Amino acid sequence: MEIVFLRHGQTDLNKTNKIQGALFDHDLDEQGREYAEKAAANFDPSGFDVVFSSPMKRALTTAKIFTRNRKDIILDDRLIEFNFGEWDGQYLSDMRKQYPDAFDPWGKAAANYVQYAPSGETFTELDRRCGSFLADLQKQYPEQKILVVCHGTLIRMMLAHYFAEGDINSFETMDNCALAKISYRQGIPRINYYNRLLAL
Repeated sequence: MEIVFLRHGQTDLNKTNKIQGALFDHDLDEQGREYAEKAAANFDPSGFDVVFSSPMKRALTTAKIFTRNRKDIILDDRLIEFNFGEWDGQYLSDMRKQYPDAFDPWGKAAANYVQYAPSGETFTELDRRCGSFLADLQKQYPEQKILVVCHGTLIRMMLAHYFAEGDINSFETMDNCALAKISYRQGIPRINYYNRLLAL
């Protein structure tokens, strides 16, 4: 099995450096759509046996651009972006100033962020739904090539689930429209590449 993860294109919230989780369903902005189309020109969707996408607008639009509407796209709610609760839509810089102990040294939300955003999802919960999705892929598509279009935090956890026992801090957030590839053979996963860009 081969899985290629594709992060969605840029939205207005990405551009303003606001936290964009499950509660904000923004589509690609003009610049994000233009860049997605530029990157997709260097991407061949024909070799994929199945395509999954988060149902959120920014992911689904990206999936349609990259597959050129030539592939059926399966929507899966387990691919919805991480729910940051009360932090969703806030400026990242403001949260870092207000709650410095809730961030890791790279400026990403740490596991204890939920003490300040009690309605938010925990990293353990995210690991559980990513693990459920990956287990289903292993069971249903053991020999197939799969494209999964989703979100930055989701992709971090997908790889953390396989390679870091769910420790999301081991992976940086990929750039918009960047790719990561995992191969899975005889129970052993391997990272082929991470944060691969198709256009500058």
